[in-house]
Amino acid sequence: MDQIELISLPNGIRVVLEPMPYVKTAAFGVFVGVGSVCETKENNGISHMIEHMLFKGTESRSAKELADITARLGDTANAYTGKEYTAYYGVTVAEELSKLMEVLSDMLLHSVFETKALSKEKGVICEEIDMYNNSPDDLVHELAQKRAWQGHPLSFQISGTKGIVRGMTREKILTFYKREYRPDRMVLSVAGAFDKKEVIESLRSFFCPGGQSAAAGIKKDDLAPDKRYGKYYGENRSERKMSELVETPVQNRPAAEYTRNFSKSYQDTSQLHMNLVFPGISYLDEKRHIATVFQSVFGGSNNSLLFQKIREEEGLAYAVYSYGCPYAKEGLVHIDAVTAPNQAESVFDYALEVCDIMRNQSVSEETLVTHKALIRTEAILSKESVQSRMEGNGRSVLLRGRVVSQEEELKHIENVTAEDIREFARQVLCPEKMSVCLVGETRSAGQKLMRKFEQLG
Repeated sequence: MDQIELISLPNGIRVVLEPMPYVKTAAFGVFVGVGSVCETKENNGISHMIEHMLFKGTESRSAKELADITARLGDTANAYTGKEYTAYYGVTVAEELSKLMEVLSDMLLHSVFETKALSKEKGVICEEIDMYNNSPDDLVHELAQKRAWQGHPLSFQISGTKGIVRGMTREKILTFYKREYRPDRMVLSVAGAFDKKEVIESLRSFFCPGGQSAAAGIKKDDLAPDKRYGKYYGENRSERKMSELVETPVQNRPAAEYTRNFSKSYQDTSQLHMNLVFPGISYLDEKRHIATVFQSVFGGSNNSLLFQKIREEEGLAYAVYSYGCPYAKEGLVHIDAVTAPNQAESVFDYALEVCDIMRNQSVSEETLVTHKALIRTEAILSKESVQSRMEGNGRSVLLRGRVVSQEEELKHIENVTAEDIREFARQVLCPEKMSVCLVGETRSAGQKLMRKFEQLG
């Protein structure tokens, strides 16, 4: 593995560098520990709005000029907002890396949030909200999480609601931006072909000229010490390795409390989208490696128990799978299935049957070997591009406080036993804690599934 290095700029922004001299491209990303979990009911969607607005013009460049420049760099500059962080990134040829970093820094530090552009972008985001609300695949997931974490910011839809979006003012957006886009919440990640010395000099010039912070012109001395990053936070220090950083949550917030519930939303479709939800674990939990193997065996692949039972053996659903949604202090485990309404009860019953198998029977050694091999192959394939390396490193430092190497992860995976998986299933797949969310043709199946749900509780 190439040497990955963690350093810190003088203002406290963390930087992770992974040289890949055998390629001709480079990827750069800015990861900010700000997402919908930082919001309130009154400003829900503001993190997503800021992500959009940073592409709409800076003090020295119009939106069109930004688009022209990023097109010449490969047209890969993009961004996304999550519940716990926002990412801005791009990939280009090695000789244009400095320009890509400069353009993204200009967007992050010098966007003007022009009122006319804001008005237009509100319309774009409202269209985006409609698009998601009209998609049963997306809506069933959003509704399931909203009901499971009622009242907590983790229940918020990342894009917000149309009413709140339309009411956002430039002043409110700037206030949130200045407060939340802080150096201690930023990680810069570079992977690919680059000269380390040149990259560090460029990042210092772009992100902390004169020793100032990266966001909103806040000076370093204005920032209060934050124990989350230990002795490495708040010091006037030069670039150096930060290997002693420990795993820490990005957000200093109360954990969300899980609420068991049954919810449904009718849409005029011929199918029923069913999402079964269980309380899961955090991505910092020591059992997270067990959870990875568990998900693969349970419903994460075409060779999983859910897929083989419901799709292959019974032919009841085209799509059926499970997935985990871990966050800093909590998580959920989902089962998702798309089926005909008249087959919904059977899908529900077979899903519970597979849950029972996972809780009470040990997976075979052959199954364990197969899924560990699958996880290993997927992990290696996912690390083949400069973008995946850059994103993986940036998220790891932001969310865990350090880079977790692929070798370390795979070693933990290899140590997972059949008994570990069964014990994890017993912890998570509890029918009496399960929630149910239905979207689509709910009129006939909804009442029947509600009765089954009530009997479990």
